[in-house]
Amino acid sequence: MKLLLRLLLAAALGMLVTCMGKDDDKPKADARVALWQVVDKAGTVRGHLFGTVHALPPGTQWLRPEITDALATSDRLVLEIAEPLDQTVAGEALARLAGTAGLPPPSQRLPVAYRDELASVYRKLGLSDADFADTESWAVALQLAAIAGQKAGADPMSGAEPELRKLAGAKPIAGFETIDSQFGIFDALPAREQQVLLQEVAVEVASDKDEEADMVTLWLRGNDLGIAKESDSGFLADSGLHAALLSNRNRDWADQLDAMLKAGAKPFVAVGAAHLAGSDSLQRLMMARGWTIKRVP
Repeated sequence: MKLLLRLLLAAALGMLVTCMGKDDDKPKADARVALWQVVDKAGTVRGHLFGTVHALPPGTQWLRPEITDALATSDRLVLEIAEPLDQTVAGEALARLAGTAGLPPPSQRLPVAYRDELASVYRKLGLSDADFADTESWAVALQLAAIAGQKAGADPMSGAEPELRKLAGAKPIAGFETIDSQFGIFDALPAREQQVLLQEVAVEVASDKDEEADMVTLWLRGNDLGIAKESDSGFLADSGLHAALLSNRNRDWADQLDAMLKAGAKPFVAVGAAHLAGSDSLQRLMMARGWTIKRVP
């Protein structure tokens, strides 16, 4: 679950000190991370699509020459959010949206069947309901996932985006969203979807099973089918959350990217890998808009 959020969201977790796995546990698989070309009707490569993990174990070797070359031939880097990681800015954005006076304690918002999991998470992380007084359920869920990741001991700057920023050099960097708009997606979730998000995060964090290394390995191997399968599970199995956090955002990004390409841009687009997997992926949406998408070997 924590990793699935890292395949999906930049600001919401990356800027809240999201981390994963200790350095000793980092995957050792040879990197063949998936990369796609966006090709126009004349057969000209106009841009690239690359799926990222927003926070990785330090030392994870994921970069390959095809990625470096594709970025070098682009005229801009396009990320979910243009701004570099800044925990202070993210915390201020969260504070603007996450509070509602008079809310019951988080444990009382969950069905009885999930309260033991949340209690277990609190014990594991040294927290309690009092730490989230008047905090909306979506924000409780994101903070629990972020704190659990932080306690795993990884570096929040170890994701793919900081390295891509360095490689981009002086190229302009654009974003499909802003920090506030990304948190705003969560803030707009109905109460039921917020409850599902919180309960699913609680179940995953309470569990001692570590599925994150397997998920990173899927990404490193370029296994978008495996990522797509995972993206239909957990909280994204809920139709409301799937639409709000994945499908609707992909459609908005496809509109922005389509307009960008038609204006003559040559972008290297790097977004969470979950957005480039499954039936509502960014690739499929771009194909529906008349572009050809080709996987780079």
